[in-house]
Amino acid sequence: MTLALGVGLLGGLSIPAATTSFAESTDPAATVQELAAQTAALPSGRTTYRTITDYNDEMLALSTQHPDLVKHITLPHKTRQGREVYGIEVTHDVNGSDGKPVLFMMGMHHGNEWPSGEHTLEFAYDLINNDGKDAQITRLLDQARVIFVPVVNVDGFMLNRRTSCGVSPTCASSGGVDINRNYPFGWGSNAGSNATNRGPGPGSEPEVQNIMELTSANQVTVLITNHTSGHTLLRPPLEKRAGDTPDEAVYAALTDAMSAKNGYTGMKSGFDYETTGETPDWSYYATRGLGFTFEIMKTQSTNNTYPEVIEDYLGTGRYEGKSNREAFMVALEYTADPAGHSVITGQGPKGAVLTITKDFDLWTAPIKQAGSVIDPPVAVPTHLESHLITPTNGKFTWHVNPSVRPVPAYTENGVVATGPGNFLKESWTLTCARPTGEVLETVHVTVDRGEKVDVRLQECKTRFNGNGPKN
Repeated sequence: MTLALGVGLLGGLSIPAATTSFAESTDPAATVQELAAQTAALPSGRTTYRTITDYNDEMLALSTQHPDLVKHITLPHKTRQGREVYGIEVTHDVNGSDGKPVLFMMGMHHGNEWPSGEHTLEFAYDLINNDGKDAQITRLLDQARVIFVPVVNVDGFMLNRRTSCGVSPTCASSGGVDINRNYPFGWGSNAGSNATNRGPGPGSEPEVQNIMELTSANQVTVLITNHTSGHTLLRPPLEKRAGDTPDEAVYAALTDAMSAKNGYTGMKSGFDYETTGETPDWSYYATRGLGFTFEIMKTQSTNNTYPEVIEDYLGTGRYEGKSNREAFMVALEYTADPAGHSVITGQGPKGAVLTITKDFDLWTAPIKQAGSVIDPPVAVPTHLESHLITPTNGKFTWHVNPSVRPVPAYTENGVVATGPGNFLKESWTLTCARPTGEVLETVHVTVDRGEKVDVRLQECKTRFNGNGPKN
């Protein structure tokens, strides 16, 4: 299969720059002004770190100012301290049911990694501000939907600490959970964690449940979780003994294309440092969408580091010519490219509700307990479900992740590495129903990466229009 990444199209992007260079100016006052102008070149114009109020107010304002382009979302679960978690969706006709593939970008799983939230929201501003002005962005917002959650771990961000409040609503330091070690797939091995900060159970934390439910309900073909620091761009496996993913060739090609733009070191995560229970491993093995960790900036501290946030996003200053924004654009190009996912087309009655579902078990690792006790792996039931409303002409195009699922390394028998090319030939279950929920037809659709399948739904059309039995 040829992997079409559309990297050449990035040449059309332009990054704001001052018209006179610092070196060319002879007026000391002008040099200060020029430097300030360059510093203020982020899409939002931001020059200092945001507070949680800033994030929340700005996302709400963007949805109010651009109602056809930006939709404000409230994630389903509040934090342990009772705080809401917010995000936005960005695409043309954002409130429509369109079947577009999804790029999901998030920041601050770790509450003290402030640049990760900044780059997440700045990319949203970038798309919104350039819609109708930049041809590439305008095209991509026709073709794809982007979901942004800049602050996943709101409690941790409020306390400026890595962990969430865990099971303790008082947020005691001993009760904190590293929510990026709490995802169910491979949980419990204690690679990069321990029995306390991994959380009391696989996927136990509300912040993790938010991300899993949002991913499971959308066709997320690319997922990016932003972190700090180190300038690495990481893909699975997160633990060496799990071996390469079944999609290693595709994963490596997209990693290389993105790292060529931002100058990060692209690599398998476990060869940087080993962990389990992270977002990209879970999302890939649950959905087969490609999940990545971006370790933003080279500086971990948040003290007086906002200029580096700007330089890393734009590709200026110490990161001249290597822009994280352009790496994000590569990810968005791949998200939109049908060669990187699957497509279901067909015809159904106007206004019918189409639903695709899958159900299967993922597994934790053998669970390390106190002392030398190792408990057996635990099954984690996994349910994927997405919806589409058929348009007025009945013809639909639905961009989805493949039904063919990667064989996981974490199994009921322990860790068994499978390696590239090993897949389970599973199917999506597709139902066609009335808006009332009455299912009129069920079909099973088997589709792999880069494939398109046509589904006619003739029985649903007949029954929906009253020309056949309703039971």
